[in-house]
Amino acid sequence: MRRFPTQYTTVRATLLSSVVLTGAADIMALFMSPSSLAATPHNTHTSNPTHSASSTHSSGVRGGKPKAVVNTSTEEINVRSSVTPSGVTRRAAGGGLIRIQDAPKARSTVSQDYIAKQAPAQNAYNLAKMMPGVVVANTDPAGHEKSALSMRGLTQDEIANTYNGMPLSSVGGYNLDLAWIVDSENIGTISAQPGSSNLDTAAINGSGGMFTLTTRDPAKKFGGLVDFGAGTRDYTRQFVRIDTGEWGHSGIRSFISASNQHDSFYRGPGEESFQHLDFNILKEWDRDNRISLIGGFMRGLAGNEPYWSTTMDNWHKSGWSNQLARYYDPQTQNTDYWKQNWLHSRTYNILAPSKFRFGKVRFEVTPYTAYNYKVYGAGTDLGNTVYYGNQQITAMVIPGQLPGTNSGNAESYSSLNEMRGGVVTKATLDLGANHPYFGYWFDYDNSTDLTGYTGVNRDGSPATPWGWSSKSLKMPNGQNYYTANYSDITTTHALFAGDTLKLFHDKLVVDGGMRVTMINRNATQRLPGLPYKMGLNELQLLPQLGGHYQVNRNWQVFAGVATGAKAPPDSYLLTTLNPNTGAYASKGSNSVKEEYSISEEAGVRYNDDLFVGSLTYFHYNFTNRQISTYGYLGNQQIAENINGGGQTSDGVDVELGTRPIYHFRPYISAQYLHSVINNNIRVGDDYLPTKGKTSTNAPKWTTSLGIDWDNGTFFWNFNLTYFSRQYSTFMNDEYLPKLVTENLTLGARLNRDTWLGRQLSFMKSPEIMLWVNNLANVKAYSAINSVKLNAHTTRGIYGTEINGSAPTYNTLSHFYAIVTFRTGF
Repeated sequence: MRRFPTQYTTVRATLLSSVVLTGAADIMALFMSPSSLAATPHNTHTSNPTHSASSTHSSGVRGGKPKAVVNTSTEEINVRSSVTPSGVTRRAAGGGLIRIQDAPKARSTVSQDYIAKQAPAQNAYNLAKMMPGVVVANTDPAGHEKSALSMRGLTQDEIANTYNGMPLSSVGGYNLDLAWIVDSENIGTISAQPGSSNLDTAAINGSGGMFTLTTRDPAKKFGGLVDFGAGTRDYTRQFVRIDTGEWGHSGIRSFISASNQHDSFYRGPGEESFQHLDFNILKEWDRDNRISLIGGFMRGLAGNEPYWSTTMDNWHKSGWSNQLARYYDPQTQNTDYWKQNWLHSRTYNILAPSKFRFGKVRFEVTPYTAYNYKVYGAGTDLGNTVYYGNQQITAMVIPGQLPGTNSGNAESYSSLNEMRGGVVTKATLDLGANHPYFGYWFDYDNSTDLTGYTGVNRDGSPATPWGWSSKSLKMPNGQNYYTANYSDITTTHALFAGDTLKLFHDKLVVDGGMRVTMINRNATQRLPGLPYKMGLNELQLLPQLGGHYQVNRNWQVFAGVATGAKAPPDSYLLTTLNPNTGAYASKGSNSVKEEYSISEEAGVRYNDDLFVGSLTYFHYNFTNRQISTYGYLGNQQIAENINGGGQTSDGVDVELGTRPIYHFRPYISAQYLHSVINNNIRVGDDYLPTKGKTSTNAPKWTTSLGIDWDNGTFFWNFNLTYFSRQYSTFMNDEYLPKLVTENLTLGARLNRDTWLGRQLSFMKSPEIMLWVNNLANVKAYSAINSVKLNAHTTRGIYGTEINGSAPTYNTLSHFYAIVTFRTGF
């Protein structure tokens, strides 16, 4: 078995330094703002209106008689002390890493108390990495270039991702760049539900759970937020948000924000830039009647770098020196020049989540539309004799080709042009103890994918980094030369119905129902020699049943059983040819079986004046487990799919956080996971002996530790995450080693009670913050990029020698520091 050397670090020195910093901060605070060290004020938690009782918590310091507590899914916090313009209350349990829940399923939520103390521009996956069983790995600190997420060993293409009820993952190929959806300053909450998605979730890939984002509501009074940042790798970022407050007496309020970021490619030469615009317009009559219009626009240029997908051999040979070239040499025409290897993107998401109440009827509707245009570039050595589909093309003309050669430097570009839209509706009747509901979801997704080539200028830059057709390389007959040219239209209809039953003064809540989803895929391939049309119809029948019982003021138990499914992506339908030989690289099929899961969960939750926590046991049984992975066709990465057969998973999740204890709010989460493959996997006419092997991407242990300290003037938090080894092959003959990572934040706010605070009173809670990524500068892999059946040659059940293929990995983002100045106005 091949092993990968990893660097192990200890947090002892870090924790000791944190204690010293805390002591120093207290001493300084005595001079700057003595009032900030006084006993923290009383805060009130108001329950969800669907419950008949509310709950009140005391100050959160040790002592005091516990008061009535009711678990709620939406915990509204009214704090007598000021809330910072960035949304920090200093009261949220676990430093904002845990929240009271009342779903009949395991669920974790983080809020702005945690989000605002991380570096701006973080993607939402990165902000969820402390949750139990969640593993997040980025190739860069913020997750702009590439980010990977798994929950309970299940990867992000098996997880339903939603944004205020709108599906984020396209239903065609599950394409998702979460960092480019919304600026982190505008996120309200981030939630992960690892067991299964809900009946009303707008997604067709929720077999592994659900990940949700919400946007903050506009403020009721005029104001805003500004932040500026600078850091490692030439990082600079500017952000401004303006809240209009209420427009006269119309009940309408809104915000608009803009951000601009520049930095270098995370490793090696190259420059990145991102521009983002968010807005939210809200008309609210009361809590049951509101209309909003939410939107986000993004334009970005990011690195498409080779260390995204390094094998262990490459890592041992090159390590972090595996990077792009800073300069272009016209005499050698090096294809690793950074300007030939980048990603250009333009996206937008617009939605209008609204809800109304008409007597005993509550109605929710969310229409949405989204656009996604991405072009991935890769420097390529293109020959003069190639294949267009299965037709050989000779005498290809490549601009700038050196005399006496039979190939030249070109940029291969892969472009995705996707437009989608739909609507989610839901109606609920309030009939005493019964609350029946029903709804409908419609989605239309139309995408076009092209892989073409463009010439290279003398300075090495591509003639068209956006992949424009007019500047693409032509065949001798004048037509554009493509190695992929297809479109896919996916239409989805879903009907769901259920009932929520509340008994014993709402102590017992039971929810169950059925969802029926109908999916039609229609793919068109436009290269000669390939099937012109491929279609696929799929039907998902997904029943669910669960509930929770409030045992007493502090304890709640919950349990449920749910089914989930992942429809095969459009890549299953598509056939790929090798442009150098015209031979099949992969063959599409419309007889693919969809992934199906049955999950059971049972757990207990606890909540009092000091602690918020939960413990959950879970069990999964999968059939036709779909593994999405990657291969290469020349220098271009292409999608591959593996049917992993059956899989069984069992495990336990736990998380615990406290309310403030002398300004401390610690948090801890952990998960134990036992996941095995249930069958041997067919390869050709033989079978790999995979039965009983550990599932891929499934660490046995994951743990997280968060410590937050905030006295109003000074604050710091420390985050540590750990996962044990993850197998990258079904044969368990190669694995991603265990890994420990540490992040640290240090900051200070200007208190208005100080002399300087009074002079700068036009600023609201100005603060300066240092955020450090990978504090110990660990050099390691962070995630599995492409899973393979076996890494080494293996003898099958019937004696056939089955050749291995090397998995690829993403490397961990190294030490990175960002200083941010932020203020409200």
